Amino acid sequence: MTTLASTLASGDARPRTDASPRAAHRWRRPPARALVGLSLLATLIATALLGPLAVDGSSSGVLSERLHAPLLAGGSLDHPLGTDNLGRDLLDRIILAARASLLIAVAATVLAGVVGVTLGLVAGFGSGWVDVALTWLMDTQQALPFVVIAIGLVAVRGQSVANVVVVLTLTGWVSYARVVRLATASLRRADFVDAARVGGASIARILARHILPNVAPSVVVLTTQLAGSMLVYEAGLTFLGLGVPSGTLTWGGLIADGRVLLLPAWWVSTLPGVALVSAVLGLSLVGDWLNDTLFRNDS
Repeated sequence: MTTLASTLASGDARPRTDASPRAAHRWRRPPARALVGLSLLATLIATALLGPLAVDGSSSGVLSERLHAPLLAGGSLDHPLGTDNLGRDLLDRIILAARASLLIAVAATVLAGVVGVTLGLVAGFGSGWVDVALTWLMDTQQALPFVVIAIGLVAVRGQSVANVVVVLTLTGWVSYARVVRLATASLRRADFVDAARVGGASIARILARHILPNVAPSVVVLTTQLAGSMLVYEAGLTFLGLGVPSGTLTWGGLIADGRVLLLPAWWVSTLPGVALVSAVLGLSLVGDWLNDTLFRNDS
């Protein structure tokens, strides 16, 4: 997320200021890496939406079947990804955990985007104390590690899904705000903005109808990268005991549950980690493709 956000904020990916058809980018067939990313995302989304319908969702297990190895390690088709220390099918648990993990990541990314884009537009289009105050707020927020925010929130309100979303939102909005602020500041004196201002358009209309569509490509690319970071952050918080409560299945919780079994049963912790890495990889590949497509300088 940091690398892509820095690239977008540095000005290398400049928003379009020319609305003519020649400035529009031609849509090309996705390259192989993008197809891999899209396939990973489609599989995980389908798993999160439809997978729980195929499992009973029961938390009970069969102790006589505890720590069965996955199929690739000599296990059976009854438990293709093996079982955990209570005899629960690991494939079922990964499928059930996908819904909560992806839902938390999407909710936090959307909320962070709404807050960050709004404040970035106001800071970039404003001047004087408005820009100074919002920039100071961004710097202050970025100076606080998200783990410190999580510890404070959990200490006051306890563990819950809502608190995790709040922590991730407070962590992610700054990336949106910085990128949008720089892009908006570069467009503030553009000819089409001056024309709208002379025509009597309000500031809100200028931001919504003229500035926002031009910074939208940067926001879309950043969203794919930030969503992957949200997945990792949620897993990290849950692993440290600062995330969702134990009754809610997430990939981070499954990784934490299996950390004491790495030597005798590596699959209990490793396979949920593979699911997490696959989601982040898919988002990263799609984000790189969108970046190349939306910001390609066509001849």
